[in-house]
Amino acid sequence: MEQEIETGERILIEAEQLFFRYGVKSITMDEIATHLGISKKTIYQFYKDKKELVYKVVETRIMKQQTEMAEIAETAADPVQEILLTSDWLKNVFQNMNPFLLMEVQKYYPRAFSVFQAHRDKCIFVNIYNNIKKGIESGLYRNTIDVDTIARLRMVCIDAAVNPENFPLAKKNLNELQLQLIEHYLYGICTLKGHKLINKYKQIKEEE
Repeated sequence: MEQEIETGERILIEAEQLFFRYGVKSITMDEIATHLGISKKTIYQFYKDKKELVYKVVETRIMKQQTEMAEIAETAADPVQEILLTSDWLKNVFQNMNPFLLMEVQKYYPRAFSVFQAHRDKCIFVNIYNNIKKGIESGLYRNTIDVDTIARLRMVCIDAAVNPENFPLAKKNLNELQLQLIEHYLYGICTLKGHKLINKYKQIKEEE
């Protein structure tokens, strides 16, 4: 039984790595089996087809990310540090991610994409919304901000960045683009107190 669970997990891990690097469309079950050194028949003992495998990869990845996001929110000293820690965390998320991955999942694997959409609406948006509220209450973010509007605007930026058609890939990769957008967003919502805290965390010497 333990060996079966281990094999099933190994398939998920290998499939996730291949999907993130090359996208879901181009990777076949044969290639996953070859990378694992097992037969395709063995994969089908755990996952009836590629659609189910993609679904489980997305579901597992999303659950892991939700846990990691919750840990960041709980351990951050303040809302500004939460965003900066999230920015560092995103470097690992997007570093080796194929820019067409989400578009391919949306087009060819709608059931798997629905998991991402639920994560987007129920986790990412809620985290952003709560972070803005905490930032305003602590005087780190401008109190003139409409929380719902700015949270939704942030979501629009995230969605735009993961669509490779919106930005020239030759100039920026997904990781660099998301980091640029986060920095622009953070400086835009902060008060002077918040700006000073950003500089402190980033070890930037304040200008006179």
